[in-house]
Amino acid sequence: MTTNSPVPKIAAPEEWVSAEGMLRHAQHILAISHVNPDGDAIGSLLGFTLAMRAIGKTVTPCLQDAPSSRFGYISGFHDIKRTAQGEVDLLVSLDASDLQRLGSVFEPGMHGRKPMVVFDHHITNTLFGSVNVIEPGKASTAEIVYKLVRRMDIRLSPEIAVALLTGLVTDTLAFRTSNVTPDTLACATDLMSAGASLTEITRQALVLQPFERIKFHAAGVATAKVEAGVIYAVLSRKLRKEQGYEERGDAGLVGTLITAEEASVAAVFSETDDGKVEISLRSMPGFDVSQVALELGGGGHPAAAGCTVAGPMRTAVHHVLPMLKRIVAKT
Repeated sequence: MTTNSPVPKIAAPEEWVSAEGMLRHAQHILAISHVNPDGDAIGSLLGFTLAMRAIGKTVTPCLQDAPSSRFGYISGFHDIKRTAQGEVDLLVSLDASDLQRLGSVFEPGMHGRKPMVVFDHHITNTLFGSVNVIEPGKASTAEIVYKLVRRMDIRLSPEIAVALLTGLVTDTLAFRTSNVTPDTLACATDLMSAGASLTEITRQALVLQPFERIKFHAAGVATAKVEAGVIYAVLSRKLRKEQGYEERGDAGLVGTLITAEEASVAAVFSETDDGKVEISLRSMPGFDVSQVALELGGGGHPAAAGCTVAGPMRTAVHHVLPMLKRIVAKT
């Protein structure tokens, strides 16, 4: 099912009941998160996997793109597959706003008729599952998985807690985003009480990084420009090759750019190996970039969103930049 109907901040009770019922009856679950996975994608995926395995389910966690090695401390990290394997009776999507974000892991011929439960917190979610547990009021999908664990009375082990706190810490930038609520902090407190170290997770997930990433980040900053309240940078394939940086994504550059005093909106245009352009968007409070991302086939939150568009780079920048400037001008 796919629709663009408005999404309430809290999933309807019947959606939760249906999701729990499907999970209890399933035996072989394929759990998937989005392409170019971030900390919440990985944390919620592995937290869910560990929780379902704890109640006897066979779960295969799967991602199209290899997760960053910085998250190797999470239990089950090395179990993540890159392609779907074997028969499954239920698909579970975590932290993905639409079906396309699952990438090549979702194979229509193999999975198109399988039931799917969607757990997500993006307000732009297209409700593409058989059952959709969507809560944009949550700061991370990891919080929704935490709620699932508590609802299903699953023991919150230290391993599950580490995975979920990773998702929470990374998606809130260590509790600095505007969508952090008292419930967010209460969730973090419970995860810490269960054995997850906030200090160590913050250090591993947000602070430590390889020198190659730092160099690539710096090279990207050097390309940045500010125009009419929009700061943007361009990461070409040539630049990535020159810096020897092999990972997808912008190395966290968009999060740095939005700290510029002169900017209300930030964008990073990253050229992929197949010539497409991934666009990461951030905004200051009061400026909504999610609708631009949605219009371009992506999604996200008002303050953090993204999409992928056709190249070449120059065309992508010339098309998207005026859209971002209009957000600043009319706000």
